[in-house]
Amino acid sequence: MEQEEKVLNPQESLRVIRETIDLAKRGVGESGFQFLLWGWLVVAASLAEYYMLVHGYGVRAHLAWILMPVVGVPASMIYEWRRGRKQKERNTVREWYGYLWLGFGISLILALVTSILRQAPPVPMVLILAGFATFLSGILIRFRPLVFGGIVLWAGAALCIAVAVREHSLVEAGAIVLGYLVPGYLLNQKARKNHV
Repeated sequence: MEQEEKVLNPQESLRVIRETIDLAKRGVGESGFQFLLWGWLVVAASLAEYYMLVHGYGVRAHLAWILMPVVGVPASMIYEWRRGRKQKERNTVREWYGYLWLGFGISLILALVTSILRQAPPVPMVLILAGFATFLSGILIRFRPLVFGGIVLWAGAALCIAVAVREHSLVEAGAIVLGYLVPGYLLNQKARKNHV
């Protein structure tokens, strides 16, 4: 059965045009906060895990990751709740952007559970998923550094093939610095400049 194409009435057409113009002006209202928050949390956890692995903590080294969601999830939720209160208008592109990262979160949880149950290193899969979401974010909000950030994260996943599992944490930290933090700071700088 063929789907019928939805015909927009004049008011809906104007709304879509206005949203597109708003997106071009402000870029979905993205300040880079989430990239900076999660970037620093992942870098800290990766480096802590590597340190603990090198100093003989064994499996306990993975405990370095526990603090990340404990800090990151509430901080992200509070930030998004506050941002949502400030933005009264509905924006389709902003909604797609939110769904993209919701899909990433669900995929990440499933990938981590699968890695743990299969006793497989999770870092390559995490970098692949993060690369995909970052790459698409860059395309969606038309911010080229995020597109390149996604490519860097994919390159980090590929590099994991060539290095020992013990080194995956270092690869992840480096990929996140270049793929999340650098674009996050550039996005933050752009947002500050647009608000001045």
